[in-house]
Amino acid sequence: MSSEAREEETLEQGLARLDALTGALERVGDAKAQEAARDLLALLLDLHGRAFDRLSAIIAASSDGPALFERIAEDREISAVLLLHGLHPKSAEERLQEVIARMQPQWSARGLRVALVSAGQAFAIVQLKRNGRAEPPERLRLEIENALIDAAPDLEDILIELDMTETCAEAAA
Repeated sequence: MSSEAREEETLEQGLARLDALTGALERVGDAKAQEAARDLLALLLDLHGRAFDRLSAIIAASSDGPALFERIAEDREISAVLLLHGLHPKSAEERLQEVIARMQPQWSARGLRVALVSAGQAFAIVQLKRNGRAEPPERLRLEIENALIDAAPDLEDILIELDMTETCAEAAA
């Protein structure tokens, strides 16, 4: 692929191409070739990880380094690479809290309150609560899930709970 074509490729297209190439590698019949390709990829990722780690340390040591690194990490494509190497300056919990805080006014206007219940290394639990007359939560669920996954793609799972206690209380009244 030419450098011009790579510049035109979106992050999603690049990740899809990576998945396709990984799948093609798995279909190669030669076990030694598969192992050599995996070793090559692991070495390349390790070298990139070391370089990013050094770059992070150099940035952090400068007078405005932490703020600069935070700004750099806000770039979606850079953030994806930092996550790949375990170098993102914010935890999954922080990133989820930020997206919830940023999107909460829109979701509240549509009748839902979103709260992060917990977040760990591998998963997070988010609760949706009705806030007055809400759009059906199922309609908003996919939108909310996508925003959360974009903020924390490194998590294996994000469980979204629907709290219907307010709905039940309204129906009983």
